[in-house]
Amino acid sequence: MIDLSFIAYFLQDLLLQLAPPRGSVHPIISNMISAALLITGVAIALQFLYAVLRRKMTDLGKMRRIMKETTEWRKEYMDAMKKQDKDRVEKLKKKQQYVNKMQMEMMQMNFKPMIAFMIPMLIIWWAILPAVFGNTVAMSPTSLNILGDWIPITCTTAMIENDVEQITGELEAKVNEMQAAGIGTRGDQVIALANDAKELSAAGNYLGAREKILEAYNVLNAGLGMDEKVTERIPRCAAENEIFLWAWYAITSIAFSSIVMKVTKTGTDYGL
Repeated sequence: MIDLSFIAYFLQDLLLQLAPPRGSVHPIISNMISAALLITGVAIALQFLYAVLRRKMTDLGKMRRIMKETTEWRKEYMDAMKKQDKDRVEKLKKKQQYVNKMQMEMMQMNFKPMIAFMIPMLIIWWAILPAVFGNTVAMSPTSLNILGDWIPITCTTAMIENDVEQITGELEAKVNEMQAAGIGTRGDQVIALANDAKELSAAGNYLGAREKILEAYNVLNAGLGMDEKVTERIPRCAAENEIFLWAWYAITSIAFSSIVMKVTKTGTDYGL
């Protein structure tokens, strides 16, 4: 039977994937190795925070008893079904409502520390990490997109090229808008840089394309006041198979969750 404490990890990772923050255009930590190590440290620290909250806010002894009892009931029920022992099946079915009630109680106990944990976790995730890191923080030797484009974990060339096309299109539209309003005097240079970015992207030079896009934004904003400056945007990735910030956090969280639970003795199967 799955330890229901993993609900917290899966829910937070799902939330981060559905609404991931954009990394900084000019991250403080741009080195991939440093970024990966720091995100791993943050993930482990947050796992320990969750473990502390769990010890303080739940009755772990009761949770372990519930886990043991429901696991034994499930095993016995599956054995009776396998052997087609109708008398045992009927007898065990009478206990099913009680087992479901215990599982619901265990789930409710797990939600208490999870809700308390989500507050500091989201503050760190949306207020701190996006200012420190870029959109990607690690590199994979191969694609990890086991679910394809539905939940991308690593970057693809199509993703980068689409981002370049979209951003350069926005730059060109902004130049046309400003020229129509009589604002700005270097629109042709911005268009030229946007075209350079598209050519570099088509040639596979994604890092060069990103630099041209940033240069185009600098030119575009050079003649504008502080209140008029256009927010810079860059492609989410600079190379194929880079790992997104949220994905690396999720991978390291799940990888270390069992270790942290064992160290802090907060797993529901501990001591059984």
